[in-house]
Amino acid sequence: MDDVTCTDTVVKLETWRNEDWQISCLLSARCDAPISNYTLCFSMLAPCEIVDGATVHRMTAGYFELGFERDVLGTGQALAFTLIYKHNRNPSNRSWLPKGAYLRMKDGSTLPVQIAPRGIDQAFTSKLPEQQANPSSDELMLVPAPKSWQPSGDQLDVSTGFRMDASWEGDGEADSAAAVEALAERNNIGPFFSEDGVALFFAKTEGLAEDAYELAITPQGITLSASAAAGAFYGTITLLNLKLVYGGKIPCGQMADGPRFEWRGQHLDCARHYYEPETLLRLVDMMALLKLNRFHWHFCDDEAFRLEVESYPELWRKSGMRGENRVVPGLYGSGDSPQGGTYSLAFAKRLVGHAKELNIEVLPEIEVPAHSWAALQIHPELRDAADESNEISVHGYLSNTINPALPEVWTYMETLTREVSGIFPFAHLHLGCDERPPAAWTKSPAIEKLKADHGLRTADDVQGWMMEKLASYVRSLGTRPAAWEEAAKGANGGIKNNAILFSWTQQGPGLEAARKGYSVVMSPAAHAYWDIAPSGNFNEIGLNWAGATSLADSVNWDPVPKNEPELEGRIIGAQGCLWSEVVLRDANMETMMAPRILGISEIGWAARDNKPDAALITDKAACYSKLFSAIGWRQDVRD
Repeated sequence: MDDVTCTDTVVKLETWRNEDWQISCLLSARCDAPISNYTLCFSMLAPCEIVDGATVHRMTAGYFELGFERDVLGTGQALAFTLIYKHNRNPSNRSWLPKGAYLRMKDGSTLPVQIAPRGIDQAFTSKLPEQQANPSSDELMLVPAPKSWQPSGDQLDVSTGFRMDASWEGDGEADSAAAVEALAERNNIGPFFSEDGVALFFAKTEGLAEDAYELAITPQGITLSASAAAGAFYGTITLLNLKLVYGGKIPCGQMADGPRFEWRGQHLDCARHYYEPETLLRLVDMMALLKLNRFHWHFCDDEAFRLEVESYPELWRKSGMRGENRVVPGLYGSGDSPQGGTYSLAFAKRLVGHAKELNIEVLPEIEVPAHSWAALQIHPELRDAADESNEISVHGYLSNTINPALPEVWTYMETLTREVSGIFPFAHLHLGCDERPPAAWTKSPAIEKLKADHGLRTADDVQGWMMEKLASYVRSLGTRPAAWEEAAKGANGGIKNNAILFSWTQQGPGLEAARKGYSVVMSPAAHAYWDIAPSGNFNEIGLNWAGATSLADSVNWDPVPKNEPELEGRIIGAQGCLWSEVVLRDANMETMMAPRILGISEIGWAARDNKPDAALITDKAACYSKLFSAIGWRQDVRD
């Protein structure tokens, strides 16, 4: 029957990976009356093919709508079907099983479908080091490692906190310390300051770099030396970490410290999953605790544009929520109910201000020319109407690339860059430019004319011409352009314009760009992508295209090769990235970052010779489990 009115209907989809590495599914229902005339809707991580048992009615990237030749449910029968991922993708863990399933009935109503994955251990926690009550190692359990540490063998009880004297007055150093106090209080790791605390003196020391500091920790008290507010901030952050990790009794000694790299970043993809504003603020707090100083905010991609810009309001109004009857269907487990959200300009300013207090700058990203599927559903004028390229992106989207041969595209890009640049005072703007599908622009009459007019031969040449022109406009706004590694492509040498390039597939493209004079941030997936599963265990969540990225992998690399020390000035830092294809709830972010975010903290700050090895980062992670627990970061949430 078409109209199902019983209140105790239960529709279930059992899923498992079979011996042939295919996904087997069994759809059944418990209901007073049979269910028929429906479509089964759900999402996968990437495009699939039906091996048997069903017919595809619609596929948008990893979102599917299936029909069945005999579709009656609730009669004691179950419908079996089998999927296989395209392009030999290996469903290595639970993330690759179906998500967000529901039935769409003939009248347009929907029924939820319970997904029951087989072979899943809900209590699986093997990736987490065993938590230590207090450090017992002779090594200093501080993340990141300081430049130098000379222990005296004594201990200082700081369980009651610290007490500043008059030496802190002036030049913003007291404000930096107050920011650390506020950070500790809102994350339940205070008190940091108290009237009964240990004496904390400040010494202005002009010879130190702006971000550097020195600590003299003695049984009688502590002296923090710095030349600027930034150094005072990082020195107090160190004291906060020591107080927590060492249970209030910190080791005494002499410390000199300062960062190796200027760029110590963490990226978050808020397009594929909408994170609540408070989650972003909490992430910025964690970054500050680990001395990271660049938050790369990725709020637009194929799936959504989430910043409430005034220039193109339909972008976020129509793509911010996805699900049944929306422009963007129920991708990545969204299901039928509208799911998602957008970030107001007021929140963007709040985020910038919150980060600034913690010595962190916010880098926004506008993704062009590819990864623009949602934008093109809303603004089809950004694509050549005569283009028959029909490119398919790596994520399975058909025709997701805007066309730089069109005047409308330049109006769009320049208007967005102008507005977004005005929102973020860091005066840096990331332009995207990754993963353009190989077939893009190959059958566009407008592109062929552009090639002829400008002496361009290949699609890479077109991309290089486009990125250089857009980056030149960004520079005219007083903003420094940035982009992913592909922006260096093209016969013209790519984006130029003093752009920062982010090397993500591996370090090779970044090294090549640095040799050509570009400033480079290293984010190699095998070491710095937290969406890559930390192991090959089926109970993990995460992707596997770069193998597995363990905690040890997060420190088992160096941004600058030892045999090319001349690149030290060109490679300006390192950054961790979290793409959100496998994220179903905000807490997954914490599970996937912790404890591996400790690794990017060490890579970005610690000197090459002080960077921990696999054994030491594991010991440190065991100590820092105390921090993750104290501030409420979950380390065990899966789907």
